[in-house]
Amino acid sequence: MKDEIIYRILTVMMNLIGLIPRRIGKFLGDVLGLIWFKIDKRHREITLENISLSLGRKSNSKNKLTELEELLLGKKIFKNIAGMIFELGWGYRLKREDLAKYFKLIGLNNLKRAFDKGKGVLFILCHIGNWEFLVSSIALTGYKSSALYRKLDFLPLERLITEMRQRYGTVMVPLRGASKKIDRLLAEGELVGTLMDQNVDWYKGVFVEFFGRPACTNSGVASLVLRTGTAVIPAYIIRDGYINHVMYFEPEIPLVRTGDKIKDIEINTQNYTSAIESIIKRYPDQWFWVHNRWKVKNYSLLPSERLNP
Repeated sequence: MKDEIIYRILTVMMNLIGLIPRRIGKFLGDVLGLIWFKIDKRHREITLENISLSLGRKSNSKNKLTELEELLLGKKIFKNIAGMIFELGWGYRLKREDLAKYFKLIGLNNLKRAFDKGKGVLFILCHIGNWEFLVSSIALTGYKSSALYRKLDFLPLERLITEMRQRYGTVMVPLRGASKKIDRLLAEGELVGTLMDQNVDWYKGVFVEFFGRPACTNSGVASLVLRTGTAVIPAYIIRDGYINHVMYFEPEIPLVRTGDKIKDIEINTQNYTSAIESIIKRYPDQWFWVHNRWKVKNYSLLPSERLNP
């Protein structure tokens, strides 16, 4: 009963937020983001350190950001994330027939070519733009789709978010125990999306290069593709101004097979990660730099550091 009450309160809140005009919502999101940036020291420091090591003064980038540019980029990121609250309220009230007014698709030919191979399509996604609108955009393709996700522990919010994500037809598949179901969905020719720009524990991934540093990355995606032969397409959504959103479908990433399973997983995971990195470099102000992507460290010794027997 308590969860039901909380769920109903959340739905009322989303509806009320959705009544706020979008221009005002953008302003409120900016204000909230700047306040968040000011008071949340921990996430502010994580964000600025990530930016500096990837694009700024501590990076190997050719055109390094200055200290001021790092700071301005950090503030913009916080404003964009805070603004998602008001965008989701607007999206909660958006009817299916109105999607085409606000969401544009680019690269549909890439999707069609991959789909026509007959083994389904796996989208590799990242937390860029308002990623919660990925399902809204995919609905416009006309293809049947599913998406992998990690369930929330807070049940009322889990229920609300799942309903929002599935309202246009995309089926959300919990990560735990999803392997056989995903194999079946791909075999039936569906589109399946999975986010793979987050840190994972060492036993769930492999270390690949991401912005010049080793990042532990989910190896399950490469294992899945090697097993099924499905086509892999990077897909992402970005904001176009404060009203419209654009979803891009990139060209298929060719599958590499060397005959060495471990090597194949490492090479393909690196290729997927490099594709995500190139997307982020195009829109650095819209990626989720607040996450500690490099949290898990690679403690393997370099050959020069190993002791001779």
